[in-house]
Amino acid sequence: MIDERPRYPHTHHVDTAQTNYRLIRDAYRSLNKKKFNEAILILEKVLSSGFGDAYVLLLLSVAYLYTDQFGKLARFITKMKEMDSSYMPLAQLEAFLKLKSAATREDALTIYIELAARHPSDGHIHRARRLVSEAADFADFQKNARLYDFVSVTRPPRALKKRAHSKVFSGTLGRRGIKIQRERPGLPRAIILGAAAAMILLAVASGAWIISGTDLMRLLVSGSGKRPADADTIEMVTISGTEYDLARSVKKESVPVYYQSARDMTMDFNRARRLIKDGRYNEALYILNGLSASNINFVVKEKVEFLVTFVINQEDRDFEEVPFRTVSENRFRYRGYAVRWRGRVEGVKERDGSQIAAVEVRTSSGEPAGSADMFYKRPDPALSLESRAVMEAVIMDFIGKEKRPYLVVKNLKLLP
Repeated sequence: MIDERPRYPHTHHVDTAQTNYRLIRDAYRSLNKKKFNEAILILEKVLSSGFGDAYVLLLLSVAYLYTDQFGKLARFITKMKEMDSSYMPLAQLEAFLKLKSAATREDALTIYIELAARHPSDGHIHRARRLVSEAADFADFQKNARLYDFVSVTRPPRALKKRAHSKVFSGTLGRRGIKIQRERPGLPRAIILGAAAAMILLAVASGAWIISGTDLMRLLVSGSGKRPADADTIEMVTISGTEYDLARSVKKESVPVYYQSARDMTMDFNRARRLIKDGRYNEALYILNGLSASNINFVVKEKVEFLVTFVINQEDRDFEEVPFRTVSENRFRYRGYAVRWRGRVEGVKERDGSQIAAVEVRTSSGEPAGSADMFYKRPDPALSLESRAVMEAVIMDFIGKEKRPYLVVKNLKLLP
């Protein structure tokens, strides 16, 4: 029997360049075998050990793309740009993503013509341009285009072992994604970590009087103060409102939202993008969810879903007191919304270190408004049957025959 487990146990601390190199090779083999989740586990282990370069991030980006984790993919593309903006596989990957979402053959061809002009010696770019140009059926070609035909994902370079000694990147994986910072060569890691700890202590000591001022300033300058850290990613997601087929011809009655023209649809799409960049996430989601439920074609819908996922992955959200009845009357509009609701617990149980509860949501006057299900990652021992609480949560979906809101709770406050 063939042992399908990874060759290397990923429960031990990785502290040598040689071990890192072996793990990266192992991850590369896992990608080739389409074991994408296994590759992600290995590569995240490499990053958590304190090493990561553009090649490691490329492999992770490929794995995230194949597992539909577009929010993480966008963050890693941004990090690769910060690390090495001239990295050729990064340019190829971005072009491939644009190809997948291009409205027409001409749009896709323009992408590769411009890229070939900037990189005349790159064989992958010229091959991609030829494939796009010669495709008999562009829609079918676009749907079945394979990443490895357009992006050069080579074997781990041997130079990686040598670079591991001279170039080290600290990698931190968390709810916000990955943060990578190049360390200054020649300084011992202990000194760097000690300096970082001192800076954190200083920030904590002074934060009490600074935070109110900075929050106020952000509100005065931007309106909401929630501009995403990776807002530049939004610039990559574009559509053309001049293409006649961006809006499908269907009966008005068959979709909740109907666009008479591609121009109207494009205006809404671009308005949602601006709202996201301004940190006005709920307003953006109202538009995006409407687009998703409308007569747009699959190309635009994929881009809309990318933006919805991008917003849902943002940690810094403003929670609004949207009436439960308002949400229930137009459920399709409120996926991903950040809401503040009051409720009474009807049942609660713990599972895998988290809490799942059924909640009767109440109006501001205390009247029952409807039922919802909540997931809370940080269990509160005081949460029990009949508890009353204020929940700040994100509406992830509407489940069951009753289409009850499924909430992922970010903050929970029990009421007396």
